[in-house]
Amino acid sequence: MFMITQDDMRNSTRIVNSNGMMVLIHHRMDYPGLNTNMYTLQVNHELEIAIKPELIQKPAGLQHRNKEKQLVPVCIAEDQNTLEYFSVYRYSNCYANCRIKAMIRLCGCLPFIYDNIAESYNISRCEIEHLSCIQRNAKLIGIVKDIQNENFSCSCRTPCENMNYDNSPNLISLTKASLPNTTDKSAAIKVYMYSQTFQILLTLSAADETYLLASVGGIFSLFLGCSFLSVVEIVYFVYLYCRAIFARKRHEIQTDDTTNEIFVNGRRRVY
Repeated sequence: MFMITQDDMRNSTRIVNSNGMMVLIHHRMDYPGLNTNMYTLQVNHELEIAIKPELIQKPAGLQHRNKEKQLVPVCIAEDQNTLEYFSVYRYSNCYANCRIKAMIRLCGCLPFIYDNIAESYNISRCEIEHLSCIQRNAKLIGIVKDIQNENFSCSCRTPCENMNYDNSPNLISLTKASLPNTTDKSAAIKVYMYSQTFQILLTLSAADETYLLASVGGIFSLFLGCSFLSVVEIVYFVYLYCRAIFARKRHEIQTDDTTNEIFVNGRRRVY
């Protein structure tokens, strides 16, 4: 549990322009953005947030066809980071990376929320004169899903191992009975795990080599009246039969050549 004093509230009010404080719940490697869960902590209230983790695992190397009939990877492996401005690939980081590229391309600068990235990559920061550009291109900059147009495209895949957090907030009035040490115009926030266990979802391929072989064998059994292994045995028997005939003919040719040579040598000895 964290206690928020009146001074903390005053500093937060200058940023969010409201009587309270914004609380963002996200993965530690996620860059908080437009698709991050946000909750408002009001004065003289206690905000309780129950966290429900969910781990989603997908096998690397799988592909599927998108709407354009193109083969694309189902997920991005941990060692295959394709983002220019983030060292770790995360689903939200990918869209944040697209927003950054769109801002640089349209306005040539980054707003203060990306101040650390602007400093790390030596990118100009947006000043007051750039606000009109940001407002004019707000729809193009606010990327939260895959887009494809003439000037810009953004396509993001989920990581092969992704941890999601489902949140259950509860805002209650802060009283002296619940927290005796509280003062006027203060607030409290409590973040805890909803359960000691969490759910793991495994994504498996719909078909593999074994499944394909079994399906072909089933089709053979249905239409030909025999199993796939029976067809393999027949082909193998035909192969052995042809091999035996070829070996026998080769042996007969070698025997005829040897007989002719002996006969010729015998005639030479008579003369």
